Amino acid sequence: MKDIKNSVFYKDDWRWSHFLKYIVSKLGEYNAVEKYLPSKYVFKESTYGPKKFKNQVQLFNWSVHNNRMNLARAVCINSPSYSVLNFLIIPNSKYNIPFLGVDFVTLPHLHLIVLDFQPSLFPLEKQFDNDLLMQIINLKNDCHQIVPRAEKMSSEVEKFFSPGMIWSKLPINKQSEDFIAGQIYKSFTDYFDLYLKILVDSNSVTTNLQNEIVKGQQSYLEYRKEKDPARPMLTKLFGKEFTEELINNVLFAAK
Repeated sequence: MKDIKNSVFYKDDWRWSHFLKYIVSKLGEYNAVEKYLPSKYVFKESTYGPKKFKNQVQLFNWSVHNNRMNLARAVCINSPSYSVLNFLIIPNSKYNIPFLGVDFVTLPHLHLIVLDFQPSLFPLEKQFDNDLLMQIINLKNDCHQIVPRAEKMSSEVEKFFSPGMIWSKLPINKQSEDFIAGQIYKSFTDYFDLYLKILVDSNSVTTNLQNEIVKGQQSYLEYRKEKDPARPMLTKLFGKEFTEELINNVLFAAK
């Protein structure tokens, strides 16, 4: 299996390399082991664009698991026009823990930033006690004192996020680079450390609650399979067949 540490995604000139290195390092402290994936999903190179101006693009899918995480996976994309770190933790349904969702996406004219403890149970009170909710809301507020917040999401999309979501759209400029290297990186590490602490400290739930959690997780994953916002970009870069296989069989598969 290819080693992500020897890839372009561990080099400093890839925008999200410091975030990825933090993910890999921290999960290594929690006895996370790499999960088998067919090689065609682990690493892929392709070209896109008009015939006279073809651009190269690389994709790496790094996946691990342990007794508390069904899946923790980072999908990384590198090209002249697109730079993506999409990270998701699907917790073991024995624990009443939300997903951890990270979407850091650089498009030709924009950075999209999403960071959240994404609920799998509704209403939120079933999964977030007041203390946890206030902690992530405070982390969000600290971030958005410096990093501008994007417009409100639609109600259909918003229900899959918590009140502690960090959500920003940033222009491609020096100030945005400073935001990413500074406050956004700090907020990311704070969110990630808090999530791992909660995951480790949680007690197993009753069978009835676990069944609810399984249904909630499946609802979210099915929604992402049907309406993943990255589908048009992935199709442009890697083609429809590979994109549909990746989304349905790898990115949002619970097991």
